[in-house]
Amino acid sequence: MRRTIKASLAAGVALLIMGSQALAETIKVWSRQTDESAVILKNLTDAFTAKTGIQVETYNTGMDFEQRLARAAAGRDLPDIVVNDDSALGQMLKMGIIQQIDPAKIEGSDQVVPAAWESAKGADGKFYAVPVSAQAFALFVRKDWREKLGLPQPKTWDDLRKLAEAFTKNDPDGNGKADTFGMTIPASTVRGYASWFMSNFIWEAGGDYLKQENGGFKPDLANKAGADALGFVRSLFCEGLVQPGAINATTGDALPTFRSGQTGIFLTGPYHIAQLDEQPGKNVIEVLPPPAGPGGVAALAEGTSAYIMAGTKHREAAEKFISFFISPQGQEIGMAEGSGHTPLVRLPINKNVDVNAIRKDPRWETFKEVFDKHSHYVPPVPNWTPIRMATAEGFNKILSNCNADIPAELKKIDETVAAELTKQKALAE
Repeated sequence: MRRTIKASLAAGVALLIMGSQALAETIKVWSRQTDESAVILKNLTDAFTAKTGIQVETYNTGMDFEQRLARAAAGRDLPDIVVNDDSALGQMLKMGIIQQIDPAKIEGSDQVVPAAWESAKGADGKFYAVPVSAQAFALFVRKDWREKLGLPQPKTWDDLRKLAEAFTKNDPDGNGKADTFGMTIPASTVRGYASWFMSNFIWEAGGDYLKQENGGFKPDLANKAGADALGFVRSLFCEGLVQPGAINATTGDALPTFRSGQTGIFLTGPYHIAQLDEQPGKNVIEVLPPPAGPGGVAALAEGTSAYIMAGTKHREAAEKFISFFISPQGQEIGMAEGSGHTPLVRLPINKNVDVNAIRKDPRWETFKEVFDKHSHYVPPVPNWTPIRMATAEGFNKILSNCNADIPAELKKIDETVAAELTKQKALAE
């Protein structure tokens, strides 16, 4: 009887231990994705659970993610991992809700392409995220229009201007009406779109937003490169070579103008391939590297990163999940090729994953080549968001006024950015 009681107690203790272990082996992953990507995230977490036994609870939204994250932080109910834009690093670090990452503790981190790691650094040079997806900008061009007008693929800014002018003035769709335009441009100040778009041209001009100086950053737009970039893009506006309403357009507003055949050139990311294949059609568009400016070819690099959140009690499990995500198996699941769903992984960040072998689409290889050779991430300041917004306001003002003194306006933008940098430095101290 005594042995039976002891055995029962032992079994009960074992069950309690097993139960606590099971709880310890469940992690929460939140992702800033639309419902279109939810099934891909589920496929990824199911495969991870099958491999490790660690359960995963997921949550995703593309609408009010930042607000929900802030509420979770206030309620001390953060998830273990957040999958979010790499540009969110500074804001989340400022909120104090992410932990520093030691790449050496992430299995497979040596397989991540070096360019992608640049997006995971804070202003202090330390890592606070692990990149899981990358992307860069390239040109979508109406190939049928270009060939009809007998023009070459644009290699330089001058080529781009000539193509935009021909698409605007030479009736490329052959309907006998003056109803087409060259460039699709989202120049709205909403969420900083004007700055987001202009960054490509600033780097192509050989310029940058900031320069590092004495261990910090200093504004660097008020110079010849900055003036060249704003002057070139403003000329497209002033000559009527962009879609109507471009000055107030977000990407969501601008996309339909290219899809409907109103415009013939669209500088954007690979996430629009599927939509543009539907309309205007895969057979009439081509994807080309961005044209070279005075400083060469350059493109905005963006991506998605995985962040380990403050307060997690499952750090080791979180690191295992991230290791799986960046592995060839995790990257291929995230790429969602052939699924009909929006991928979590656009360009793979694992150097052992061949995008061509999976996508079987040379346009993706073009995006990868642009990322590998010509990509630029925004400067790693403590918080890029207010700088993006301030520069967007200034750029929008220049683009909307054909008589604006560009050097003088850029000087004002630099002064605003300098004040923001001073503020961020004071907060950091």
